Amino acid sequence: MMTMTYSVADASSSAGTGSQTEGMRFLQFWILPSQDGLENWVQQRQYTEADRRGRLLQIMGPAGADGLDLAQDARVLVSKLTSGDRASYGIAAARGGYLYTVDGELQLREESLAGGDAAKLAGPEDLELTASDDTELILIDVPLQFGPIGAWAA
Repeated sequence: MMTMTYSVADASSSAGTGSQTEGMRFLQFWILPSQDGLENWVQQRQYTEADRRGRLLQIMGPAGADGLDLAQDARVLVSKLTSGDRASYGIAAARGGYLYTVDGELQLREESLAGGDAAKLAGPEDLELTASDDTELILIDVPLQFGPIGAWAA
């Protein structure tokens, strides 16, 4: 089992200590590995706001892809968009996506997504995201067909 925790903090927070005045929100999501019996491992990498500003930045992916290595054909992308910024991403056939708006507001097709809103997506689809406000988001891209493992195989 693999669990990833993505933390969102403002510039006044520092890793490991947090901020005396600002809260920190943790978003946790699970990505099941593609095979059972893998050894546990820990990976860590720091990304700055500048790394993800104005674009979708892949922070996790299959081994050998950009970001931390996942034991699954999955990708996790993050972005910090300012009002008017656009970002695009293609979800291939037989793949799905989960888009979570952490803060701000963005347009996805005719839908407006505000902080805390999410969208479930199925490919093939070319996503066009437009920030209506300063926006922070997470996009997870996974295969729609997969073999359940461990407790999920029962």
